[in-house]
Amino acid sequence: MSWYDPGEPILSPVKQIESKYPGMKVPVLPARAVVFCLGKGMPVLKEHYPCRQLMEKLPGFITHSEVLGIEGNTDVCFLHGGYAAPQIACTVETLHILGVKEVFLIGLCGGFAGHLSVGDIILPDKVWSEEGTSRHYLEDPGFAQVTPPFSFETLAAFFQRKGFRVFREPTVTTDAVYRQTYGKEQFWRDIGCAAVDMEASALINLCNLYGIRNAVALMVSDKHPLSENDPSWQWGNAKYGDMLIRYILDCIAFCTGKE
Repeated sequence: MSWYDPGEPILSPVKQIESKYPGMKVPVLPARAVVFCLGKGMPVLKEHYPCRQLMEKLPGFITHSEVLGIEGNTDVCFLHGGYAAPQIACTVETLHILGVKEVFLIGLCGGFAGHLSVGDIILPDKVWSEEGTSRHYLEDPGFAQVTPPFSFETLAAFFQRKGFRVFREPTVTTDAVYRQTYGKEQFWRDIGCAAVDMEASALINLCNLYGIRNAVALMVSDKHPLSENDPSWQWGNAKYGDMLIRYILDCIAFCTGKE
């Protein structure tokens, strides 16, 4: 049975916005939104840049973050997009209504390909959907195709100049973190995927549905064992904290043209 139903929804982002701003003019956001799907994104932004608040809180059914801009730059807004597919879908629905035309997801992933190391950056051109949210928008999501506003080569070259190892490979999005079995990850490798996150495919699918250009950057935060005989899973490494901050700052610089 397909989960997809093209009928009108009972709840909508427009109604949520009208509820948040009754009788008021709905704000219009900058055309480019940088969406952090990691905890340190907004704190690092506020620590290193003079920011102004564009919205106290992005309206929506699920709790969302404030929306910030950088002083002197009116072209880009920044927000925490949330965790997992349902929340990122709610975020994209609202950004679409508020006038956003480009979305750049800055996130993390678990690497399950042998050549990956913690701190590597993956720029997927497509993301396999194993989350349920996309199935309410599309009958058979399969691979979500990234439609970037800039070339993969431009972004890859930028990160390489900053000293990162960069890979352009498919990834997968799941919404069942504790059901990532050895057999499941082998299947993902068999279809060409190298790492897993919890938001990207839903974001891409909704952006494509609404004509929003989209890009995804994922830093490998942890390396998965490839078999039960490998060393057990662990988060990050000794240099991970510093690499994460550098990654966030470099993403901000790229998106604001301050590289």
